[in-house]
Formats: sequence, C-alpha cells, structure tokens
Amino acid sequence: MNEHNPKTITIQGAGVMGLTCAYVLAEAFPETEITVIDPAGFPADNASRMAGGMLAPYCECDHLPPAYIPAGLESIAFWREFSDKTGASFEFAQEGSLILAHAEDRHMLERLRAVLPPENAGTPVDLTQTEPLLAERFKNGLLIEGEAHLHPRKTMETLVQAVYEKNVTLAEKEGANRAPDLRIDARGLGAQDDQPGLRGVKGEILIVRNPDFSLKRPVRLMHPRYPLYIVPREGNIFMIGATIIESADDHVSLRSGLELMSALYSLHPTFAHAEVVEMKAGVRPAYADNLPRISREGETIRANGLFRHGFLLAPAMAACVRDMIKGNDNAQIRLFNKENSHENHPQRRRKTA
Repeated sequence: MNEHNPKTITIQGAGVMGLTCAYVLAEAFPETEITVIDPAGFPADNASRMAGGMLAPYCECDHLPPAYIPAGLESIAFWREFSDKTGASFEFAQEGSLILAHAEDRHMLERLRAVLPPENAGTPVDLTQTEPLLAERFKNGLLIEGEAHLHPRKTMETLVQAVYEKNVTLAEKEGANRAPDLRIDARGLGAQDDQPGLRGVKGEILIVRNPDFSLKRPVRLMHPRYPLYIVPREGNIFMIGATIIESADDHVSLRSGLELMSALYSLHPTFAHAEVVEMKAGVRPAYADNLPRISREGETIRANGLFRHGFLLAPAMAACVRDMIKGNDNAQIRLFNKENSHENHPQRRRKTA
C-alpha cells in the first residue's frame, strides 16, 4: 500500500472515538474503503452514550492538565462545524459553563479558580441576570466562557448516520477477507487483553424531567467528594453526574443515587417533584494517569483511555490519527503519544512541582 494513502482501513469500536475517527478519515481519504466493527451494533450502548456531554476544557483543569486545553477547544470547533454540516440537532450549544458552590463549600470554588489558566479564570456573574432561578439559593457564580455542551446519544446517532452517508461500512463482525492495510483500535475497555494497563472507572448518572426549572448552560456544583455537573437538555430534562468510582461493575449504588438526588435538590427546591427518567452507570476506559493515548505498532494505531473526556478530546485525537497516517505535522500528536506518561509530561510535572 501507499504508506500515506491506505486502500483499506478497519476501525474497531463504535464509541465516540471510533466513529469520530471514521468520519474524519472518510473526509481525508474519500477513495479508501473504511469499515467500522462493533459487535454491540450502531449506535452501540457503550460508555459514550452514558457521557454527560460537557465540552469543558477549562473546567476540567482539576482532572486534565492545561496542556490539553487547545485540544479541547479544537474539539469544540469540530462539533460546531459538524452540527453546521449535518444540519442535525444534537443539542450542541456554546453558552459557557457556570460554576457554583454552596456557602460552606466556597473554598472549593476558589481552589478551582486557582488552577484555571489566567486567560479564562472565570468571570463573576450576577445570577439574577444569568440564571435567575439559581439566584434563590446562590449569591454569585463564575462563568467560564467558550465552553459548550451536547447531547451524547443524539450525537452518536448523528455520527452513525454521517459515516454511513460517507459510504463507511458498519458491521458487527469482521469479514474473512484479507487484513486491512491499516487498523484503528478504538475499543475502549474491549482492548484490555491487548492493553493490560487499561482499567475501568465507573460513572453514574441521573436524568430527570422538571417542567418548573430551566437552564441555558451546564452548571458545575462544587462538591467535597467529587465534581457534580448538571447539563440541560431539551424538554426540561436535566442530566446530573457523575461519580468517579474505581470499579468495573455497571450498576448504580444506593449511596450514589441518594447523593446525586440530594445534590440536585440542593440546586433548586422544584427538583423535589422532578420525574426520574433514568439512573444508569457506565464504565469508562482509563490508564493509570487518567490521560488518553495514541500509539502505533506496525499497521495498528491505538486510540484509547479517554476516561471522562470522550466527547471533549475524541475529535482532536481523530485529527492526530489522520495526520499520523498522512505523515503531516500536528502539534497535538506528541501530547497524545503513548509516551505521555514520561516524567516530562505536563501532568507529571504538575504533580511533582
């Protein structure tokens, strides 16, 4: 094959990483035969469909080094353009993120602000003007501009349709034909046998309907045990998540359910009468440092370990995969390279500083 123009590409895994790769590669290599394989079908009921859909590169600075902010902003631009190109409504909106804390947890608000980059450390806002329904229980908030959100399940459905329209083959099992010129392994936890460093981290979510409440943007409520966020969806539906539990089981615990519900009620009293639409847990793939990686071994490129940052980083990673194949320079490739556990990586430098 031509090293920079493969005739056949097989992508393993139909999560947000695999499907975004399929879309980006189909645009870059229109003459290449691209196949996505996933035994769970299309769209698959996987960790991507359980995501919150927050595109928050600044707010995630307590989980993700600031070096990843440009990749996150690149991904936000991708989703905005993808929404425009497809004309599909997967509830993409770029209204920023609102950070709140109860009076007793205000120190956590200051702690988060301390790790935010100076160029976007949050703008104090008057809640009576920004989100008036929240002004009943909170005096002030911080607005992080430029951040966005989307509806993960609708986005996955749009991705499936978009790659299908680009003549990408979607199959539940691989055919018996000869091996592809290039293989992209985006199987998430399905790749554990080949990547023993992967582990599962459970996240639980709660989805409710509250006709007496509304939000324009996601709210991150600072919590002493784990970050909580509330994401608005159409039809007065709200998703609250997510716990971070070192476990590979996929059931919602009673304790987590109670904590998510009480946190939501603390946001506004009308949530006492909200309808519970769904409570569910998903298991996300992560490496030991909780940072995603791209690596290449021969004709296989692996893209995995997105942890809680699937929709935030998958488009930037897909662009890196494309440019690795094309032989083009891309400033993000080194960031996602498997050597990102090296002592010079920004995350390691921050921990040891």
